[in-house]
Amino acid sequence: MTTPILMTRSKNIYHITFWFVSVFIWLFTMFVASDFKNVLTFKTITVTIAFNLCFALAVYTNLRFLLPVFFKKKSFFLFFTFLFISAGLSAFLIQFLLIYPLNSFVLEEDGFKSFLFSEWFGFFIFSLVYVGITSIFSLTREWFILQKISSQLKDIEKEKLEAELKVLKTQIKPHFLFNSLNNIYSLALDKSDDTATVVLQLSDLMRYILYDCNEKLVDINKELDFTRNYISLHKIRLDETTPINFIVNGHFDGHKIAPLLFEPFIENAFKHGLYGKELDSFINITFNFDENDQMELVIENSYDPNWDHSKKKNGGIGIQNVIRRLELIYPNKHKLSIDKDEKTFKVSLNIELS
Repeated sequence: MTTPILMTRSKNIYHITFWFVSVFIWLFTMFVASDFKNVLTFKTITVTIAFNLCFALAVYTNLRFLLPVFFKKKSFFLFFTFLFISAGLSAFLIQFLLIYPLNSFVLEEDGFKSFLFSEWFGFFIFSLVYVGITSIFSLTREWFILQKISSQLKDIEKEKLEAELKVLKTQIKPHFLFNSLNNIYSLALDKSDDTATVVLQLSDLMRYILYDCNEKLVDINKELDFTRNYISLHKIRLDETTPINFIVNGHFDGHKIAPLLFEPFIENAFKHGLYGKELDSFINITFNFDENDQMELVIENSYDPNWDHSKKKNGGIGIQNVIRRLELIYPNKHKLSIDKDEKTFKVSLNIELS
């Protein structure tokens, strides 16, 4: 990022260059007006520098005071009022110098003996031209600087968000492994014959998480396969009569999606939607894809506020994590609603796919 010292040095160079060009233009104009006679004399150079110093009075009054105090705060009436006053004073100062101190440097036939409105008005217009040109230069330079700073801030914000996403994604992996190991532990305690199968499924799921999920977006087919396998991992330890429905409607080929967005909601449904065998429990998981590149995930599970969840393990990180990831990856392109009544808990997630 450009340092203040370098910016100040660059700004000073612009100012010096501008006034050098201004003096050169005045001398060149006099050179042409005098039928190409030598104008590099003490007299002409002194008068030219005096003119530019008077114009500089109006220019720097505008740049240092009028623009920041009035123009940038949109006090345009006061801005133009003081601008005309400063330009008028600059023109008056030029007339004063030509009548008194500089009169001896001007040829007699071109000399100024008294104040003339027409001459003053000409210098007044010149002062306004100088102020206008320098204002355009100053505002344009500030605009480019602001654009550069804005671009740098956007890059910094992007890097910050990417770093936050990486942290959120790394939180998912141990969280998922922790919950899956709890399932395996329960099967092992029951000495279930399905333990080896679950370990093999977990191996496939972890391979997807560790290797395929490193990209910002993954093929939605792979994410749906992961979701099916994840549901199967949970179903192994359940009673076969427990209704768990997984439905995919519509076409989704060619679309990509951020990985591991669905797992926390599905985990939550299995965690809070299944009770003891004597209670009615169900989980319905439905994906709907339409032709407008919209995806809808609806998860409904049984809910009983009287069911004692105190014995269940609390993860706590999953839902908050995925909500934050949705905000970062799909700003203004997703809608999430979570509702519950006396018997049902429902999650509805809509995403505009890429």
